[in-house]
Amino acid sequence: MKIIRFLSKSNQGSAISEFLIFTLPFFTIFLIFITAIQNKSVAVHEATNLARQVVRAFVTSPNEELARVRAFQVIDIYQSKWAQSKARVSQINLEISCNTYPCFKPGNQVTATISSGSDFKASATEYVDLWR
Repeated sequence: MKIIRFLSKSNQGSAISEFLIFTLPFFTIFLIFITAIQNKSVAVHEATNLARQVVRAFVTSPNEELARVRAFQVIDIYQSKWAQSKARVSQINLEISCNTYPCFKPGNQVTATISSGSDFKASATEYVDLWR
């Protein structure tokens, strides 16, 4: 009978300490993991958006000489705004490819690929206006 009374006694402090000892580290690791995934997702989204803006600036240019200048201006503007909000600025590489040359042939497919080391790589495709 003494054993049953001893086992049935409630100890509230033990439950709180067990919760803190066993679950808090798992929640902390989970929070760090979710934050890392969110940061990577934002970087991929920004890279895709930048590639889309670059290829849009390229295909809407009045001529092929201004097209590359406008594409690199979009990247320069992005990097200048990014440098104000972020601590580091990394080099962004741009590669523009066309299905056929010259690139400004009506209906031609133009692809812009943006990369920054191993951080991200994204590409976007647009068509040159058919009524050019």
